[in-house]
Amino acid sequence: MASQLGRHRGAAALLFLALLIAIGIFGKPARYSTAVSAALTLGQLLLMGGAALALILPAWRSGDEHRRAVAIAGVLLILPWALLTLMPGYGPPFTANLAMNHVRFVILFVSTAFLGAGLLVLKEPLARGDAGDRLLAPLGQASGLLAVGGQLVWAAIVIGWTMSAARDLATYRSLDGTPLANASDVLLFFAGLMTYVATAFYALSFMRQGWLSRWAAWAMTIIAAIAVVGLVTRGLQYPDLSEQWYTMPGMIVGIPAIPWVMPYVLGVVALVRAARG
Repeated sequence: MASQLGRHRGAAALLFLALLIAIGIFGKPARYSTAVSAALTLGQLLLMGGAALALILPAWRSGDEHRRAVAIAGVLLILPWALLTLMPGYGPPFTANLAMNHVRFVILFVSTAFLGAGLLVLKEPLARGDAGDRLLAPLGQASGLLAVGGQLVWAAIVIGWTMSAARDLATYRSLDGTPLANASDVLLFFAGLMTYVATAFYALSFMRQGWLSRWAAWAMTIIAAIAVVGLVTRGLQYPDLSEQWYTMPGMIVGIPAIPWVMPYVLGVVALVRAARG
């Protein structure tokens, strides 16, 4: 039993390590050769996938539908960051070319869809049974679906812009400053805000069900609240990017993939819970 618990903790630690590596490799601008890019992506996916599989298999082999549902929700919540490993060295959009940004936004669209599925599925195992949480879990689900809907529309807009730009590079009009750009900024703002809100609700629901300790749940809730304050401080409009982008108030918490970090953490917690039974 102790060795099994140690394996579960080790797998969870590897998943957290994989997240940190993914943030570093994706976020730092670099131009790698095709072979190096493939090796970086494969290495990250093997690390993340192997650690996740070590937690999924015990839940699946148990035959318990509840544990399986929790495991599926956990996988869906870590998949968005797993997909971002396909873009090593991409960095911020202003450091990438048009083709890279097209790939970026397509992957963000697909990742958002997986996030939405995870936030949707997660509610059911939390709310199931007489002792189920029928308040915070549904609120987390509703907030998450609102967030995902907005971000899917935002991603579709910017994908459409990259497609139009690629069709005629000589005459295309920049999206910046147009009413459509302003509308997409508003969508991204509320998508990030509602993702943080959904994370806070689900973290507190995890605490109610005994999946997460009180201090950890409240720590995540406080971090989510700080992120919301940062977003509100920044304002509705996504600021113009520059080399000093990381110094802008609320800038980092509003980067499209950053609100997915805490759902990833919840996904790891869910996988550990599913593995332990």
